[in-house]
Amino acid sequence: MSHVLWYLTGAARAYGLLPFLRAALICGLLYQINIALVLAMWLARKAGISPQGAVLEPHNRHSAVVVLPTLLSNEGELDGLQRAMRSVARNEYPGPLLVVACIDGRDGRPDLFSRMQAWSRSEKLPANVAFHVVGTPTRMSKAIAMDWGVEHLKQLVAAGRLARFPTLFFNMDADSELGPRALERMAFKLTRKRRLARTPHMIVTSNVLVDPNECVAGVGSLSSGARWLATFVAREYLTSISLGRSNTNLFPVNEASGALYCTWSQIYLRAPRYARFLQSLSWTNWLKWWIGFAPPRFSAFEGAPLVEAMAGPGDDTWMTWLACSAVWKGDRICFDFPRTPLHAFARMLSAYVSRPLSFDALAQVYTKTPTTTRGLFKQRIRWNSSRVNDIKRWFPSLAYHWQIGAPVIASSLLVIAVNAMFVAGLVAPFLAFRHASEAVAVTLLAGTGYMFVRLAGTLVALLVSQCSSSHWRALVSLPLSGCYHVVFNMIPAVLGTTRDLLGFGQPTTFAPEATTRASGLTRIALAYRARRAILLACRAVVFGDVPWGSFWFGWGQTPWTPSGFDGWTTGVRPPPVYWPRRRRSAPPAPPSLPRAASDG
Repeated sequence: MSHVLWYLTGAARAYGLLPFLRAALICGLLYQINIALVLAMWLARKAGISPQGAVLEPHNRHSAVVVLPTLLSNEGELDGLQRAMRSVARNEYPGPLLVVACIDGRDGRPDLFSRMQAWSRSEKLPANVAFHVVGTPTRMSKAIAMDWGVEHLKQLVAAGRLARFPTLFFNMDADSELGPRALERMAFKLTRKRRLARTPHMIVTSNVLVDPNECVAGVGSLSSGARWLATFVAREYLTSISLGRSNTNLFPVNEASGALYCTWSQIYLRAPRYARFLQSLSWTNWLKWWIGFAPPRFSAFEGAPLVEAMAGPGDDTWMTWLACSAVWKGDRICFDFPRTPLHAFARMLSAYVSRPLSFDALAQVYTKTPTTTRGLFKQRIRWNSSRVNDIKRWFPSLAYHWQIGAPVIASSLLVIAVNAMFVAGLVAPFLAFRHASEAVAVTLLAGTGYMFVRLAGTLVALLVSQCSSSHWRALVSLPLSGCYHVVFNMIPAVLGTTRDLLGFGQPTTFAPEATTRASGLTRIALAYRARRAILLACRAVVFGDVPWGSFWFGWGQTPWTPSGFDGWTTGVRPPPVYWPRRRRSAPPAPPSLPRAASDG
């Protein structure tokens, strides 16, 4: 082995690959340094050096609400929602607990909605648990369905049927089931005071696992593509969501899992108004902030809430960034910007050492995964390209809140660098070496190192998650994990990001078109904007009825152009520019937010 390493090192030096190998090693260490830290912390707990308990003290047994936003279009979704709510009710949370099913579009299947209401009234529940079922009339998006449930609880408070709005807020996927005492463990983490800041955490994320019963198990399941996909996803979740959310890496974690997270209700209740506040910010105010002017204050903002601007892919990331942007002022959570850049720098250092996001490996939730390659690929396009849209709509705030802005930008650049190194590692040997045998040898060595890192991360995640033996079957997917990463992570990320940055925008069905139109948001989509400008220029020359303006390169609806979102979910795409004397179809009406309707 020493001779092989000597030969490869000499060959790499001769062909100028040492700088590349050095850069790859640095990227790998930056990306995976948390493996050793997480293992050390786990060993310390096993040795009794650090505490393992997670039992809420009586004064911290706050009232809580768990919202489960979902569609309800078939029997499978009905059954999954009932199992999810039942797992919440039986999770032994020690305080008052409201469980709210938030149906996105109850009129799509009124029969299922009625059955869900009847089931919630007949289900036997612990004394501290209550079920509620609410729903928007038509499909509006996950974010609006959640807000509908929140408005329902506000009505109960106003009517005197509820003493006050619950203190803690849990968001949970409706196709998931909780592990033992997951809610209490997360509430315990949320209420702990951070060592340096001496204030509680802002948000806690869960350990998301795939049910091992869906994975490969025995010879008979080896021919099942769905089981193999579930096995690949199960191993990926162990490292990316279990180990990856431990928040012990060089860059702070800035994403909570949408499968289950816990935060303070006062954070969520201010989120719709903050979404509108984001759209009121201007770069002029930010430049003035640098020379001593006071920044805009959210506490003084009087704009109407805009729930639609929270909708779409990355809504869990949206909430995480809001939570990590906040600071405690006594017992109140404040979202105002730092007074000066120096204060912003101090907040960033404090949040780096004493991180507002926490994670508990034993706060587990079992979730579903797409069982077809097409479904999984579409899901990953939505997930892996949402970062561009999130940064775009959040950037004015990230420029003030450096405690979240800095790690978001740094971690995004690191992900790009690591994936670039991964691709370069596959290509560089074949370009640098004259002999194929040398290229193959270096590629095999690099692949062995990659597999070792993947194996180490998976083993540590299995240990700290205290997984049963059935979860260890995920290791069978390890030899092909590199191929899986390329197909279901790298390619969807490149494809979706390219469409959003350089193309015509990445359409998804995560939020209906009417909601995205009403959100006030746009996409970068340079090709779309360039095409609009060219066609408007043609109309201006031929007909002379289009004045010059920035809308030529815009995205929103104008008298001469449709909205860039038109046709994304309806399938009816209007022309990019309206031409005179040509009939046009009326754009869909934006969604309204009437008061919540429920079973009472």
